[in-house]
Amino acid sequence: MNWDDLRTALAVRRGGTLSAAARALGINQTTAARRLDRLERELGARLFDRIDGRMVPTEIGRSALDQATIMEEAAQGVLAGAQDADTAPAGAVRLTSLPSFVTGYLAPRLADFAAGHPAITVELVGASENLHLGRREADLAVRYSRPTAGNLRARRIGAVGYAGYASRSLDLGRPLPSLPWVAYDEAFGELPEQRWLDDSVRPTRIAATASDVPTLLALARHGAGAAVLPCFMADAVPELRRITGPDPVCRREIWLLSHPDLRQVRRIAAVADWLIASVERDRALLEG
Repeated sequence: MNWDDLRTALAVRRGGTLSAAARALGINQTTAARRLDRLERELGARLFDRIDGRMVPTEIGRSALDQATIMEEAAQGVLAGAQDADTAPAGAVRLTSLPSFVTGYLAPRLADFAAGHPAITVELVGASENLHLGRREADLAVRYSRPTAGNLRARRIGAVGYAGYASRSLDLGRPLPSLPWVAYDEAFGELPEQRWLDDSVRPTRIAATASDVPTLLALARHGAGAAVLPCFMADAVPELRRITGPDPVCRREIWLLSHPDLRQVRRIAAVADWLIASVERDRALLEG
């Protein structure tokens, strides 16, 4: 079986079209189509259905491509391990997390790490979507939930507490449901903090919605409405006060993710160890 054919099929699944796959691989569309046809003939099965101009994996295709993804990640791990067989912790480490955690927690603390590791460059990437560690889109990832798929090493390192906050300029003598609130938009309705607001407060008025924590914090800070926010960010804003009592209304776990073949690379291990120690030191702050 030709590895280039498998890589083409994986690129088709990721891009959704032959043209997107060809661009990703740096080949022409005719070559991509020929490789895919050859792979389907060799397997004796159709891997994709053509639906509304998109290449949608068949049931057999999903199973085969899942196995091919594991092969790809293993190959990337071998290559990266050879490339990263460094004798000193030096070079770049790409660390991704939610934008709020990057700007509100990691960035203010990175100077301490940089002072002790002048040969390491930490590339911070604030992204809501999950970057692919197996394809080296990131070396380390911090997420608020444990991944359910992929060949990743996952370690729970802490938790983030959430509570309700409002500007001191608002009339806070009213019951919580009667206050104006700012909330996540519908795309984020299943997040624990949004579910708490919907189920426990049931506000009568939503003044504004947003898709990220920094925007919700800015809205609350300037009096647009109350909001459920991470305690480690909102407690530091003097214009805000906690309105739901001293305890967090919910907590989300902090998970550190890494590729199992790369965790022993010294520069990656140095960043991971610093992050674990920082979260442990700031446990009370983060948990609220």
